[in-house]
Amino acid sequence: MCTRAVYAGCNVSNTLLVRSSWRFFTRHPWQLWLTLLSIALGTAVIIAVDLANQSAGQSFRASVNVLSGTMTHDITAVRGTVPDDFYRQLRVEWGYRESAPVVEKTLVRDGVQYTLLGIDPFAAPLQQAAGVNIAAAEVKRLLTERGAQVKISDELWVADIATVQGDSPGLTRIQLKLTEARAAELQARLPPTLKLESFDSRQQVFTQMTQAFSTNLLAMSLLAMLVGAFLVYNTMTFSVLQRRQAFAIGRMVGVTGGQLFRHLLLEALVLGVVGSVLGVLLGVLLGQGLLVLVTQTISDLYVSVRATDLLLTPAVLLKGVGITLLAVLVATLAPAWEAAQVSPVQVQRQSTLEQGNQRRGTGLAVVGVVLMLASAGLIGYSGKQLVTGFFGLFLLIVGYSLGVPLVLRVALHGLQRLRLSLLPRMAIRGVQASLSRTSLAIIALTVAVSATVGVSIMIGSFRASVAEWLEMTLASDLYVSATSQEASRVDGSLHPDWLARVQGLAGVEAVSTGRTTRLTVEDFPMPALVLQPSRHSGRGFAFLEGDAAAIWRRFLAGEGLLVSEPFAYHRGKRRGDTVQVTTEVAGKVNLPVLGVFRDYSATQGMVVLPRGLYERYWADRGISSIGLQAAAGADVAGLKRQLQIWAGELQQAGQPLVVRSNRDIREFSLQVFDRTFAITNVLRLLVIIVAFVGVFSALMALFLEKGREFAILRATGFTPQQLQRLVLGQAALIGLLAGLLSLPLGWLLSVVLIEIINQRSFGWTMQTHVFVFVPLQAVALALVAALLASLYPVRRMGRASVREGLDAR
Repeated sequence: MCTRAVYAGCNVSNTLLVRSSWRFFTRHPWQLWLTLLSIALGTAVIIAVDLANQSAGQSFRASVNVLSGTMTHDITAVRGTVPDDFYRQLRVEWGYRESAPVVEKTLVRDGVQYTLLGIDPFAAPLQQAAGVNIAAAEVKRLLTERGAQVKISDELWVADIATVQGDSPGLTRIQLKLTEARAAELQARLPPTLKLESFDSRQQVFTQMTQAFSTNLLAMSLLAMLVGAFLVYNTMTFSVLQRRQAFAIGRMVGVTGGQLFRHLLLEALVLGVVGSVLGVLLGVLLGQGLLVLVTQTISDLYVSVRATDLLLTPAVLLKGVGITLLAVLVATLAPAWEAAQVSPVQVQRQSTLEQGNQRRGTGLAVVGVVLMLASAGLIGYSGKQLVTGFFGLFLLIVGYSLGVPLVLRVALHGLQRLRLSLLPRMAIRGVQASLSRTSLAIIALTVAVSATVGVSIMIGSFRASVAEWLEMTLASDLYVSATSQEASRVDGSLHPDWLARVQGLAGVEAVSTGRTTRLTVEDFPMPALVLQPSRHSGRGFAFLEGDAAAIWRRFLAGEGLLVSEPFAYHRGKRRGDTVQVTTEVAGKVNLPVLGVFRDYSATQGMVVLPRGLYERYWADRGISSIGLQAAAGADVAGLKRQLQIWAGELQQAGQPLVVRSNRDIREFSLQVFDRTFAITNVLRLLVIIVAFVGVFSALMALFLEKGREFAILRATGFTPQQLQRLVLGQAALIGLLAGLLSLPLGWLLSVVLIEIINQRSFGWTMQTHVFVFVPLQAVALALVAALLASLYPVRRMGRASVREGLDAR
């Protein structure tokens, strides 16, 4: 610390350091901008993922709270609609005056889908009930003009409740403003056909469903930041090495090691702040694109979400900037400490730095092995904790990275023993001689490419497992299904005439029916399938344990239900246990689990009930889908055409439905799968881009640092073309080493992702599939990235003059 006696000298030293940094970065603007770009990209990915996740969640909250205002709960029917008479009973007889009926329909106007909500302005103040401001003249128009509608936004219109109901009586829901005590009182009075739910609990359910998905995206963004941290470390190490002469002079004229250490940290902090600001701007642009992918995935897997605007909050920005600055400062500690500890004479000796790097290599490798063992122990003993699993995954990456310098040194020493021509030997020797600077670039590229390897194996294995599962589970030849408005999931009921029509078709050997609904299982709303199976349906279930034939016989006898693997994993259930199900006619009942089956359709899990058991506890008799098994030799295409003709007639009447073959469903399901992982592929690409920037920066700094060495080679007879080939050879060697080193780490990552992360995230297991093209792609990707990063330095090497190179200091 500076005392008062030496304050003036200390201030001069600090000024000297500031001027030295300013001169360095103004003379090397490309290095400054590449450093800022590396930092900005890491910040941008974190902020973009956070923005997309939070904006999608906010969109769901908005859809939950639309037309709610200050309301806290709503009453909905277990199936169908709420009777109009019940609203009168609730408001008049039971005295719940702060209540309002709502009828909701999804319609299409001028090719744009929108929601039409019917409300009763007399039930409660319109602004309170709707949460929107409608002018008094518009209120009057709703009440006096037949069919009047008021536009709130492009996706929301409001009308009088009678207008929306038309000839179809019933309410979508009744909204209420209740205290906890009043809610408990009302819950006890409701008939079994109606249910009371708070808006807060609905948001909690959404958060629980999407938590694993959001955590996985956050982990990918942190991986980008981890790669960025390696690059910041690399960049700061380069800047220290390039300024070793200036630092040596500063130490000789009175700059202390502590001053130099604090100055380098301050310098990194300034770069981090500027890079973070650029990252915020880039993150907002990137977040808009990721939002489309996130909402598409959530809509495909969980519930329909329509989000178009980013929710930009100070918390998101502070989180992204804070993580970035922490990573930058941590990455700068080592080079700053090294610069502060080394004596002025040693700072000028590059050989000393390389010798120190070699001595540390063995120690770092030992630490790396310890971290990898700790990662295995942490993952093994962390139970079902997803965040702990990801922490173990990052420990694995860091531990492996610490062992890379030693492996590089051994590999390059082995390559030196090969009988090669002059240029390859010089390229190997050049990389080996500057390993203290090139190793970090190789590590960053290794980590980035290994992430591509690991995620590619995981996605490929997952896709192959889903394809195999679809091949097995789609036991019928054709399916007729009621669908949601987006036709992305089975939803609603088929017309009662459908079953009789299908059963009367010539060429149909067997018919099964399904009812898709949601039941409250273990006090959590859960997707459920009510199955009236045909004799072929049993082969559509792959049970994890037990005698499949015996399980199926008990299921047909109505002795219990089946649960999916994700349900069993998340709820801790096994075959022979019981689950509590809330029913319409008997309240809560405990039903035995007959078997656990493999399923990839619902991440939160699902239950399957036989039709007889369902009708014992629920009054619902509807069906959502029909499966047809064609007789041997029947014209399946002709059956499909006939079904599509009938479907067209009913669709004109307003019922959305679809007729698909099992092949159509497989193709559609795999398309949904590919959409689901589209955002993962984008994040993988971003990680590679971050690494590419780092490799480019490292090669630029390394080759420009060797300007004098290259000029000497030119002076001794090397042609510009030979020099360019030498530089390209060094870049290719860096890319090849990074590609090969990425393969073991990528395989380890895939094992953790498949065996640990996926099961903890979604509750399902899958088989690991080996793909020959993945390692080839990884090596090719690393090579291409390194060669592309070397093009500009190669171009400069070819144009540099011998005199300027020899004059360089």
